[in-house]
Formats: sequence, structure tokens, C-alpha cells
Amino acid sequence: MRESWIDSARGLAIILVALFHAVINLDLVGLAGPWSRLAYTLDTFRMPLFFFLSGLLAHRLLTRPLREVLRTRCLTLIYLYVLWCLLLGTFRALLPHAPAGALSGIARVLVAPDVYLWFLYTLCLFTLVGWLTRRLPAWLVVGLALVCSAVFAAGLVSTGDIAWDKTLRYWLFFVLASRAAPVVRTAVPRLRMAHVAGLGASYVVVLGFFVYVADDRIIFVRPMLGLLAVAAGCGLGVVIAGVPALGFVRHLGTRTLPVYVVHAFPVTAAQALLAGRHLDWPPGATLVAVPLLTAAAILLPLGLDRLVTGRIRGIFDFPVASWTAKRTLPPAQPAADPARLPR
Repeated sequence: MRESWIDSARGLAIILVALFHAVINLDLVGLAGPWSRLAYTLDTFRMPLFFFLSGLLAHRLLTRPLREVLRTRCLTLIYLYVLWCLLLGTFRALLPHAPAGALSGIARVLVAPDVYLWFLYTLCLFTLVGWLTRRLPAWLVVGLALVCSAVFAAGLVSTGDIAWDKTLRYWLFFVLASRAAPVVRTAVPRLRMAHVAGLGASYVVVLGFFVYVADDRIIFVRPMLGLLAVAAGCGLGVVIAGVPALGFVRHLGTRTLPVYVVHAFPVTAAQALLAGRHLDWPPGATLVAVPLLTAAAILLPLGLDRLVTGRIRGIFDFPVASWTAKRTLPPAQPAADPARLPR
């Protein structure tokens, strides 16, 4: 059964991802305006929440045999990652003012995760690591992930690749959720508006202090902010799920995959088409450009999903359904009534 608060929180997270990538691209042409500061400030919110929710949904899968994990989850993730890296890399190479190495970067997608699609690659990796470490004590795995997140988030250690650094920074949230899923899924739906408001206010106050007064690069600060953001984001999911007018966010949470793999096309195209034009934008253009591009980056994938899903396989799923289908055991036969046994 789907849990509406999880779908709502996932919808919120994917909106923030699309917003962030819209800001990155419009910032290159001077159209991000005040959105730029907001988008970068929420760096401790969107991906920690996204990975935490993914960990919740992976809890039961990680108890299954490795062959089933590979077949039902990893095969689809890697297929979609490679497919959309090929499509996006080719698309970007054909745009005006194409980034250097756009085509050559396609050949490295399994070694250096793509800057737009790295979540799929990382989610597959986290799933495998989660299965391999499933028998280790939770305190050991979560503690290791916490230290790993802290040192990479503080910039004390770096791989030299942004996507790999983010992978190691966000492992904590996936592994914590996958280990604590039963407790989280019982506790979160009980949150009330006062709890959500308190969690949200705590995140904003602590974030503001470390961003504007202290330094958010102090070790363990960013993991702490991420945990506060996850708590606030889950609480917002509960609130959104209870408001019928916000049903679109909840629906969006059920279609995050199409939005995630397609949203980079319109945002990169917008930047390429506007680059080098030196246009005199009217007052207020920077205020509306980012929301408009974000809306396009969400609505276009949803439209494509509506046309494709259920009609053409291999676009948003694995092309051979039988390879990734979940195996279900036949229902158990009822025990025989002793009174009816032959004597």
C-alpha cells in the first residue's frame, strides 16, 4: 500500500531538485536572481530528504535474496541511468554552446556519475551496500556513514568529483532510513501541525545561524542540518497529504522517476538558447524566470510520462517486464480439518 505522506514528501523533494537545476542553468545567463541564494542554501534539505525516503522504501527489499535485489531494483536503475545518460549527453552535445566534453563524458558514466542523473547510479550503489552490510550491527553501519558524511560535507576529504562527493555525503540518510524504517513509518504519521512547525522552525533557525553567523562547513554540522531537514520534510509530507488542494504534490511523488530523468532537458536547453545573447531583461524577470523554468521542467516530463507509460516499455522502465517482475509465492493452502480426514 502507498503511504500518502511519503508520496507527498517525495513530491516536495523532486520540486526542489528541479528548482535547483533551473537555478544552476539560469544563473549562467544572469537570470537566477535571488533564487540562487535560496537554492544553494537548501542543499542540506532536498537530497537528504530524497535519499531518506528511498531508504524507507528499500527496507523490505534489503531482506530479500541478492538475486532478487539485483533483478527487481538494480537492473532497472542501471538500465535507466545508462539510457538517459546517453540521451542527455547526446542532446547537450547538439545544443548551441555545448559544454566541453559533452560527448566524451558519455563514455565515463559508469565511472564518473553524471551530474544530473547521479541519483540513479548512487541509489543502485546504496542498495547493494545496504544488502552487503545488512547483517552488521546498525550502530556500526550508521556510525560509519555519519563519519563519512561529516568529513565529505565539511570538505576535509574529496574525491575530486562532485557526484562522488555527494554520494559519500548522503549515504548516511539512506542507511539510517533503511535501518529505522519500521519506527519511522509508525512515528511520522502521528506528527501534528505543532510538531511540523517546530521542526521546520528549528531547521530554519539552525540553518540560518550556521550559514550567516557561524560556518556550515564545521564537521558534523551539515549531517545535523540534514537530519533536521529530513524530520521537517517528513512532517511536511504529512501536512501536504492532508490537504486536498495539494494533491498535485502527492501525485508528483508517485512519478518522481520520469521527472528526474527528463527535467534536465528543458533546463539545459534554456541555458544554451539564452547564452551569449546579452538581452536587456525587464524588471522582475529574475523573479519569474526560475519558477517558470521549474514548472516547465516538471510538466514536460509528466506529459511525456502520460503518453508513454503503459504503452511503450523501455523508456521509464526495463524493456523486458519478466526480467524485473517480482516473484510471488502461491497462497498457502488452508490446513485440513481433522474432522474431515479419512479414518
